Amino acid sequence: MPTTQIKDPVHGYVELEQPLVDSILDTRPFQRLRHVRQLSATNLVYPGANHTRFEHSLGVYHLARTVFENLREQQYFYQDATSAELDDIQRTLECAALLHDVGHPPFSHLGERFLDVDDLRARLAEYGVQETFLDAGVGDAPVREASAHELLGCLLVCREYGDPLRDIGVDPHDVCAHILGYSLEYERGGRWQHGVAAQVLHSPIDVDRLDYITRDNQMTGADVLSFDTARMVESYTAHPEEGLALSDKALSAIGNYLEGRIALYMWVTQHHKSVYAHALLDDLLDELAAVADEPPVTTDAILREGVDDNTIMERLRVAARDNPDSTLAALYDRFRGRRFPETCWKHRIAYADRVDAPLDAFSDWLAGNADRLERALADELGVPDHEVWIEQSYVPEYEPQELKDIPIAYGGTTRSVGDWGLYGDRAFDSPIPFVFVPYGVEKRATATLVEWFHHESA
Repeated sequence: MPTTQIKDPVHGYVELEQPLVDSILDTRPFQRLRHVRQLSATNLVYPGANHTRFEHSLGVYHLARTVFENLREQQYFYQDATSAELDDIQRTLECAALLHDVGHPPFSHLGERFLDVDDLRARLAEYGVQETFLDAGVGDAPVREASAHELLGCLLVCREYGDPLRDIGVDPHDVCAHILGYSLEYERGGRWQHGVAAQVLHSPIDVDRLDYITRDNQMTGADVLSFDTARMVESYTAHPEEGLALSDKALSAIGNYLEGRIALYMWVTQHHKSVYAHALLDDLLDELAAVADEPPVTTDAILREGVDDNTIMERLRVAARDNPDSTLAALYDRFRGRRFPETCWKHRIAYADRVDAPLDAFSDWLAGNADRLERALADELGVPDHEVWIEQSYVPEYEPQELKDIPIAYGGTTRSVGDWGLYGDRAFDSPIPFVFVPYGVEKRATATLVEWFHHESA
């Protein structure tokens, strides 16, 4: 079958069979991902962070295909399935891997909050998705618990790719299930390899994380990750009862993988200027909604117009021009000129040094009273309200979770890295809140907040 090769800076050549190129890759909804940055406004901190959901999707496809083809060479994996059956499973996985992020709105997680999840669920019901899931015994949990961008992705799969997927022998509802972490064929009592394929895309060791960890590290230039991706890919194995796991081949790489995930989070996503850039963009979207009297991102705008990062940035530019005395115009000028305020502390060490209070309690107090404290501190410092910001992570759902449940297979059994004793006592750093104020008043702001905290805690 004819194939197309695309050169990827992270994985080298990515090879796709021509039907995937024609029916998925070279379509407007998928090409829209070229204009949705993977890390939103992080390029204001790391200038090279201009990679998009498009190349990430190609990377996830490449890793999913490579992992599954490696599994197919393992005797235990293929001994009770025909080559044709495994071909069908792989084809569904490849389509789901390509399409897993097709529903990301402009600015990804910042734009996602404007999407109406109830409306998305209702639209999916019109395509019979929930009914299919119920008939397969999955229940309503996948759709009920899915994020807005996952729901929109499933809607696009049904609306735009339903017939093309069927033409190549793939069930669009099963692609939706894979995106949400399930396999309908497996739930219906099909081959256990169906369930493993879904885990390749959605599990503690899924290739989605594997790609963005490697890609974000390389494209930002942060260089906080020393990790053998090829070794990790070669270590995937599977068992009918245990599902997807890593073999002992991964032992030399798993420690770096664990540390790399936290390092990228703490020094890229949770970098103090990155947090501010995204908080600023978040407020800009709210101001645009107020000026335009409608949400800046809607399901219909994505479905019909293909709105992306560039679309919304142009609307911000026009709104700032037409409302020169507005808060939106002031924030837009700050964003475009990268005029960032100072932060009272830049990292956990400075936080512990400058805050004379129990840090966990102080963090909870700041985060739980952010709006009130911003207004009060601005008044105390004699500056406008929008000159004081109390922010934490812009993607809370990406905050590091304990990784003790990553499965390692050895000696005929599968146990987690915690059970094998590989996790150790490593207590991963948790994110801290940042306080941004005008230059020159950082010490005064910190002292004031600490004083208020002790007063309110007394």
